[in-house]
Amino acid sequence: MDVIERAKTVARRFMEENPPRPLKMRAFYDGGICRGPDYRYRADMNSLFPEAKMGDRAFVRCLYVAGNDEVIGLSITLFGPARLSVNGTEVFRSDIFAERNNHLDNRVDIHMDKGENLLELELTKTPLGFGCIFGTWLGKWDYIFMRPDDPETEGCRYRLNDGPWLPEKEPAAGELLDGEYALFVASDGDGPVMVRKTRVEFPPDENYVNLFGIEGHGAWMGLWPLREEHGGEELFARPTEGTYWRFNEKDLWLRPYRGEGSFGRWSYPLGVTLYGLLRLGELLDDGEIKAYVAAHVERCVDTFDYALWDKSAHGGAASLHNLLCSIDSLDDCGAFGALVLEAALSLGVQNTEKISDFIFDYIENRQPRRESGAFYRKNQLHSFHNDTMWLDDLYMSVPFLCRRYAVTGEERLLFDAANQFRQYKRLLYMEDKRLMSHVYDFRHGLKNGVAWGRGNGWTVFSLSELLMAMPGDFPDRPEMEAVFKELCAGYAARRSADGRWHQVLDDPDAYYETSCTAMFACAFMRGVRMGLLGPEYADMARRAVNSIVENCTDGEGNVYGVCRGSEFAFRPDYYKYELTARVNDTHGIGIVLLAIYEVTYGA
Repeated sequence: MDVIERAKTVARRFMEENPPRPLKMRAFYDGGICRGPDYRYRADMNSLFPEAKMGDRAFVRCLYVAGNDEVIGLSITLFGPARLSVNGTEVFRSDIFAERNNHLDNRVDIHMDKGENLLELELTKTPLGFGCIFGTWLGKWDYIFMRPDDPETEGCRYRLNDGPWLPEKEPAAGELLDGEYALFVASDGDGPVMVRKTRVEFPPDENYVNLFGIEGHGAWMGLWPLREEHGGEELFARPTEGTYWRFNEKDLWLRPYRGEGSFGRWSYPLGVTLYGLLRLGELLDDGEIKAYVAAHVERCVDTFDYALWDKSAHGGAASLHNLLCSIDSLDDCGAFGALVLEAALSLGVQNTEKISDFIFDYIENRQPRRESGAFYRKNQLHSFHNDTMWLDDLYMSVPFLCRRYAVTGEERLLFDAANQFRQYKRLLYMEDKRLMSHVYDFRHGLKNGVAWGRGNGWTVFSLSELLMAMPGDFPDRPEMEAVFKELCAGYAARRSADGRWHQVLDDPDAYYETSCTAMFACAFMRGVRMGLLGPEYADMARRAVNSIVENCTDGEGNVYGVCRGSEFAFRPDYYKYELTARVNDTHGIGIVLLAIYEVTYGA
């Protein structure tokens, strides 16, 4: 089987399933019930209906549009009694215990049918409060709810008792200062039509249509006041380049959202996926693959300023790059940030400095650290992670620090990266097994004791990244080389007969896991090239890659056997049976391509 041809097929499948698509434009009602900084919708009925009396009921309706049949995790924080129905079936009803403990989140798993799903909340006023907060249970997942009367508008409809459904349409209003003017845009069917006015009055809709295809709110959108820094009028039809439009209704804005597929999306697994694509494109000198990676990164760079403005302007939940704009963990920024800098270094992508500085400011000044300087998780929207240290975070930080060093030459970045390995090994290395424990829980003062495959893969793969970036005479290099060789020896001892590694490394009954196998192959091959490992490690890397290609890919470009994204547990059965293997999971596609690249490049 031709390994390179299979890599091409995997890359083509991913690019074809996630082609470049324009942003999805929607209307957004900036009032009533909106997403807040925790990316959940705040239905504070006391604020919306200050006239409500004890025992009054409020009703909230919204749509969730599912791409496929799926189960979503919903979090509900009560202000008072609440009942939730989905498509006419009750899925949650509060009891007296949940109502009294109204500061706690209630987790509900809800089945959603493909297409539109109607959510209906019934809320009752008591002395404790009136309403709830509802939405994603895992901070910053982009569950977006739409108005049932207008599925192109994000938001909810709500009413008190038998009153009218709100919000009602009201004309937009605004004022201009002397010398200012407004700009309005629509289409006459052949292209954009722009009108300057010195008064804030929308032009008549006759013979015009909405430029972005959003119906139900009039043809014209307006921007005012127009400022000099907005540049020329040719920019006004591109709403993420400094021009933010509103419709001719009160509090109604045009808002861009990520479209279907993964193109232009910011997430750490995609950072790894695109890294693999980039290296394969270089190996093959394939301009199409390299251009795809560059275009994805450029989309993120070009929309970054808008995303920050959007988050600050519309309640604290960004419609684009929600992870990056609401950073509270290394997951949110480091892995994809490393890819952005790699694209700048290898592909010449421009204007990456602002994102790089934004990420580095978080890592340097806001990311929680122990007294030793080690990164750990604290103060996250997803509170389950608080007061823990994860092997994953070595990949979510070190490659970015290495590439930042390549750009700036600041040696303190490498000292910081080396210290992470020093401190993580001190707390998480299991000497009797010669493997790393996945997580350290500071609340209990314990490592969880499970040698999760991908967590160990992140560790040694990231260490290989550091060693490739670190000068030969760097003070910490001898220590890091010793750690690398020690870890590789432990992993080599756990290799299975067919060349792969198990989901739990020291449990032969656990399933073979593709992403960790690929990461060990990468690290081994890099170690051989750097003169740190013997030729037997190259043989192990080649055997691992051949086994992946033979057992974990097919002729359609699918990748099998990749563990889904994890939480953590103190029992290996969670990793063996609950963290199931998936097909075409982005945690594995890129690293498989990287493993093929490393083995071919090192041949």
